[in-house]
Amino acid sequence: MVCFSREWVIKGRVDHNALADLKFSPTFRSLMKVRGMENSRDVLSFLVPNLGQLKNPRDMKNMDRACERILAAIEKDELIGIFTDYDVDGVCSAALIQRFLINIGCRPPEIFIPDRVNDGYGLNIRGIEELSAKRVSLLVTADCGVTSVQEVAHANSLGMDVVITDHHELGGATPDAYCILNPKQPDCPFFGEDLCGAGVVFHLIIALRSRLRQQGIECLPNLKDELDLVAMATIADAVSLGGINRILVKEGMNILNASGRIGLTALAKVSGLNRELLSRDVGYILGPRINAAGRLSHAKKAFDLLITEDEVVAQNLALELNQLNRSRQMEEQQVLTEVLSRLDGEASLKNVVVVAGTNWHTGVIGIVASRLTSIFSKPAIVVSILDGVGIGSGRSVTGVDLHAAVSKVSEALNDFGGHKMAVGLNINEDRILSFARALDGALASREEQARSFEVDLKVSPLDITPMFLEELEMLAPFGEGNPEPVFMIPSMEVVGMKKLAKAQCKLILKHSNRVFHTLKCTIDESTEKLPRYIDVAFTPVKMRTNGNHYLYLSLKAISPAG
Repeated sequence: MVCFSREWVIKGRVDHNALADLKFSPTFRSLMKVRGMENSRDVLSFLVPNLGQLKNPRDMKNMDRACERILAAIEKDELIGIFTDYDVDGVCSAALIQRFLINIGCRPPEIFIPDRVNDGYGLNIRGIEELSAKRVSLLVTADCGVTSVQEVAHANSLGMDVVITDHHELGGATPDAYCILNPKQPDCPFFGEDLCGAGVVFHLIIALRSRLRQQGIECLPNLKDELDLVAMATIADAVSLGGINRILVKEGMNILNASGRIGLTALAKVSGLNRELLSRDVGYILGPRINAAGRLSHAKKAFDLLITEDEVVAQNLALELNQLNRSRQMEEQQVLTEVLSRLDGEASLKNVVVVAGTNWHTGVIGIVASRLTSIFSKPAIVVSILDGVGIGSGRSVTGVDLHAAVSKVSEALNDFGGHKMAVGLNINEDRILSFARALDGALASREEQARSFEVDLKVSPLDITPMFLEELEMLAPFGEGNPEPVFMIPSMEVVGMKKLAKAQCKLILKHSNRVFHTLKCTIDESTEKLPRYIDVAFTPVKMRTNGNHYLYLSLKAISPAG
């Protein structure tokens, strides 16, 4: 939703002398300066990151202890069990560990992926007992486990050692695991690096490979080839795309386009992607199809797609995931329609959207929450109620730590977990209303933030050149930690407006004899009230149509021209 700005916060203007030793446009060099880059080395390091910039994995808290236990299991031929989550991050994490163990000559580990509807999120007793029955003596979690105090205790009672690899926020009590790998541990040297679950696992297998090489083993897998899985998980899990993650995603996207992993190639083909894949393809096309397995069927199908070496199997699984995604889209649209209908008839909260309904499919409520954040430009939580108990999924917007806000009012909840941009929760039906009001209060500072809108640069229409658009592409991928750049052009003339369905519209704007078309958008005040001249905040978007490239403006905020 495009907001009406009450006050502009402009970080900078185009400075032709900024970082003058670089052969980029003045607008791009000015943007780099605004983004905190002081010299050409900073800029080139950001634009062209490499694996040599990664931190030493052994510096992560408990890494040596984790490696020692896993290497001991390998030496003694213990059966290792992998307990993972059912989303993209979880199945990619499990695939990374499984492929590494097999490629160094170990017997395949036992994989347990919970059922979203019957098991819910996280480590559970059923999965632990199933793995124990298969004589698993070392349990490695992937993308879960850091708050599972009782479950880890149960695994211990069955004679299992538990190595937790996770990236979610820590709870009040710490599980009595053999060791925990999680950058969010406050005394971890990786603290502040917002790795996803697969990012943590990737550092683990790098450390394991290093230890094996020290033991004189030379025929070891090239782990750079696995970075496509790390990139997919990082993009899909909505973690920060700055720091280490930017390196992993940049390198991983190169591998994704070069390696031809059979399963992902098949999935891209059935998805209609017959070109070089971009990070947004992972986020909006491939990721949802992999997630669809865990949402409407079982995530084991997505896991099998990632590890198969059989083209026929890959093709069949890709077709099935594509069909599941279509079903997911239909289910999602049904829930979204009902949600929007309910919100129309209810008094809205100022700072958050919280909506509950009976027996909504829990596999799509997270996506519906994400859709709501786009529509209303504020965090959203969608709760599905069954037998008096609600299962909720929440998504946030850039700059708002939803997990921290939920933590402040968690006394109303039976359980919750997650990270800054996404949370899951369990709540009794009779507490939903009071929880929503309390959460709205915890997020009250958002109202003050809404009074102003921040832009990177104030520019002229003449600054938006084809060269500049190509330069902007080097900044991708965008997300938390590396947001899309936003520019402001003052006093643009509104020369046309096309109204579309669902209160959306497209604007035609003019300035300095240049005409700009916007992408479709929703404006949070009546479009009848638009003045003739407006100040416009936007992100330029290059769209390809019939072999040609066209410039559009993705509107972020507007205000009457001063």
